[in-house]
Amino acid sequence: MTTSNDEHGPPPADFSEDFGEQLRDAPADERVYRVALELTTPTRVAAVADRADCSKNAARRHLRRLADIGVLNQVMANPEAFERNESYFEWRRLDRLSRLDEDEYRDRLGELLSADETYKEKYGVEKPSDIDALEYSEFGDPEQVWLDLNNWTAIRREVRELRRSRQDEPLDEGVV
Repeated sequence: MTTSNDEHGPPPADFSEDFGEQLRDAPADERVYRVALELTTPTRVAAVADRADCSKNAARRHLRRLADIGVLNQVMANPEAFERNESYFEWRRLDRLSRLDEDEYRDRLGELLSADETYKEKYGVEKPSDIDALEYSEFGDPEQVWLDLNNWTAIRREVRELRRSRQDEPLDEGVV
């Protein structure tokens, strides 16, 4: 591991090594849980066991427990396969957002609406999907436009989630 005196250089340590060591040292249920968080497609017990470095029986037991509490969905019975329950993660995010105090909520919503307005002005459209993917070049560097549109989409999604977390009706901002 190298260190750098340059404040803009790489971090002083390779955190991926530390994370890998922490994962290896973690109990099997924690390793299975961390793998389970990444299961965006149906994944068999054997594959989870390999990635979590545990037995199939341990992986199966922990995956079933995660399915019982709603973190995962069992999508196949034979062979058993699981994937993330996206609605559970959406619920967790909305629950976390609902716990923001009123000032944090208003500040974050204001920041997001301001950023949304900046993108509207920059691209001259109401929402990211109004820009034709084949005409990115008219706005400059296609890669930067693509990054902006993805960021803008994420901003609008967070505005919706913030409002949903409080059952707050949209004001006049035009963001739904």
